[in-house]
Amino acid sequence: MRRGFTLIELLVVIAIVAVLVGVLLPALGGAREAGRSASCLANQRSIFTNCRAYADENKGRSPVLGVPYGTLPNWALVVQANAGLTGETSAELYAERSVLVCPSARARLGAQMQRTYAANVTGHAGQPGDPDNYDAAPTSVNFDRVERPADFPWTVDSAPTYIPPPAPPPTRTASVLDFRDASHVTLRLARPHASEKGFLAGMLDGSARPFRDPPDHWTHSLP
Repeated sequence: MRRGFTLIELLVVIAIVAVLVGVLLPALGGAREAGRSASCLANQRSIFTNCRAYADENKGRSPVLGVPYGTLPNWALVVQANAGLTGETSAELYAERSVLVCPSARARLGAQMQRTYAANVTGHAGQPGDPDNYDAAPTSVNFDRVERPADFPWTVDSAPTYIPPPAPPPTRTASVLDFRDASHVTLRLARPHASEKGFLAGMLDGSARPFRDPPDHWTHSLP
């Protein structure tokens, strides 16, 4: 007579499989997130490269930080135009697949996202001593005058948050972030990486790296 599995043997096999799944799933999830983080770092390096190319043709001045948000030369739309898309408005230039979208943010917020990064506007927000206000008139950063560009970010992961009109649509997160403003850091800075404990930043020297919290010197105004 051919002997089959006993109930005990079957339960042992199921328990072993469950243990293996429990061991492998976190490793697979970590590998997936590592790949997304690598893509996000590459995105932010590419964003700066495109903005630096614009500055090279405009006396060192970056693309526009804030208004006009929906038309060129807003920083995000300049990136899209340099990537080969045609048009001048957000309706024409934003797309779901571009360097403006962090893969980790897309996994959390949905495939419809069109922009998940914010530009650093510290020093250009209309506060006392600021030379301009990104929400009142076209404003830019002078890349050529930034001291220690490797120590300051150009872009960071940003979060969807309520912003008074003109607010971004649900397919885009906050577009600008002033590190002097505690509410900006709390509400607009996203942490989609390292189990939602960290964020990535593209620096003003063209590099990109991870952070847990914004360093204190990021509150220094950009030129």
